[in-house]
Amino acid sequence: MIHEFKSYIFVHTPHGKGEAIMFMDYNLTTDSVWVVRLSGGRIKHYFSNDIRVYGNPMNGKELDIDIPENWKK
Repeated sequence: MIHEFKSYIFVHTPHGKGEAIMFMDYNLTTDSVWVVRLSGGRIKHYFSNDIRVYGNPMNGKELDIDIPENWKK
């Protein structure tokens, strides 16, 4: 299954902040893949374990993600 987000989702990756534009779910035995647009227009693919999704302040959530120390801030 491939799902294209109508509104991009703000995420943090090992390469810094980005916008998730698409999600690919292959099956139960394969980790899902997120397609993310990084600054400068670079596109990278990340497994679900390699991204953090920011909360939405409009929904009462804070920007409370835990960024691993070895990831770009």
